[in-house]
Amino acid sequence: MTLENDSVFTTIGWDGNKSVFALDEHLIRLEKHANIAGIKFDKEIELEIKKNLKNKEYKKINTNNKIKCNKPNGLITIRLNRNREVILSERDNEYNKKCEKIKAITVDVSENLKNNRGIKLGEHLPYKNSLKIAKKFGGNAALIVENSSIIDGDRATLMILDKDGTAWVSSNKYGSVQSITIDLIKDKLIQRGIPIIYGRITTDLILRASDAIMLGTGLGVTRIYSIDDRVFEFTNSILFENASSAFEEIIQEKWIDLDGVETL
Repeated sequence: MTLENDSVFTTIGWDGNKSVFALDEHLIRLEKHANIAGIKFDKEIELEIKKNLKNKEYKKINTNNKIKCNKPNGLITIRLNRNREVILSERDNEYNKKCEKIKAITVDVSENLKNNRGIKLGEHLPYKNSLKIAKKFGGNAALIVENSSIIDGDRATLMILDKDGTAWVSSNKYGSVQSITIDLIKDKLIQRGIPIIYGRITTDLILRASDAIMLGTGLGVTRIYSIDDRVFEFTNSILFENASSAFEEIIQEKWIDLDGVETL
């Protein structure tokens, strides 16, 4: 096992003060990833994480900007390593807040990612490197491609609306990381008349899409503008509008004050 594989992590939304978003859901996913990586996760670790989150003195970030598309002011990465050490690191979310539209660049899947599919592992280098490539070619997000299908995004998940009104998301079996954002809003999308299929997002599927978005902790719900410099003039905004309104409802439920978190 290399150093790159010695920890797992999850990144939660942070308001810049003492509130975080969807903490319980992120800890459930962190436990799943720890189990896959062979890192022990138990109730003691969960309480240690919550205690550290509650007691940490956070650096100051800009909290004056109005949050757009449900993007938080900041992000906190919770990391658990093989020695059962909990490491927290916070940062502002300015880059994502400035991404009003996604200009995506497709990047071929790396061998490292092939070996560690569907898990937030180590320093997340395959994903970070994908974003670096996207930026090099004028993009602000990377879509990771294998066998002519998009399997994941560098820091958010692609969702497209097919012309028949069905939303498509890449299945975990193809290598995508479980999207907590999509998990939180999928029932509300179904209630709004948008069924979801987890499958293979091919080039043909994208070309016939009537709407497309990326969803994630930092990006919130952000609309696709272009992929590999091909600008899309989608026929409607049904997916973006419904996903945004569904996420707005979830936000009212899932932001919690750390001072009220039980750590005993």
